[in-house]
Amino acid sequence: MVVLQKNLMQKQMDELLKAFAAGKQSAQLSVTWIHSCRLALGMSLRQLAERIGVSAPALKDFENREQADTISIATLKKAAAAMDMELVYYFKPKDGSLKTVIKKQALKKANEIIIQSNQTMKLEDQETSKSSQGRELERLAKDIMDKMPGSLWD
Repeated sequence: MVVLQKNLMQKQMDELLKAFAAGKQSAQLSVTWIHSCRLALGMSLRQLAERIGVSAPALKDFENREQADTISIATLKKAAAAMDMELVYYFKPKDGSLKTVIKKQALKKANEIIIQSNQTMKLEDQETSKSSQGRELERLAKDIMDKMPGSLWD
């Protein structure tokens, strides 16, 4: 029974790791990566602590700090190395690509410019149509993306 549970846990962790590598999963676990991987490997708290070169209570503190998002990257690297793993650390754009992030910001900046321009034109009784404003928004956003001004993120 215990062997079946460990095999199931190993299979689940392998599937989870593949999903992360493919970018299909967010980085939230119900317990920590250290704890999850340690259990999937069938390693006790004491065994992993010895491999890292710390006491079992210190390793438990690592797991608690990982859960609280206060653990250092260096500590995570040590834990990973002790389990014959590597720490992979990166930023993943929420919307799929850096280009999408930039386009979203360029549209925001273009919209600010158009709103300001429309206020002036309205005062001069020269307001443009919604479709004209939409085309101008797209044109201006593309121009901003092409030029990537330093003020893009202001």
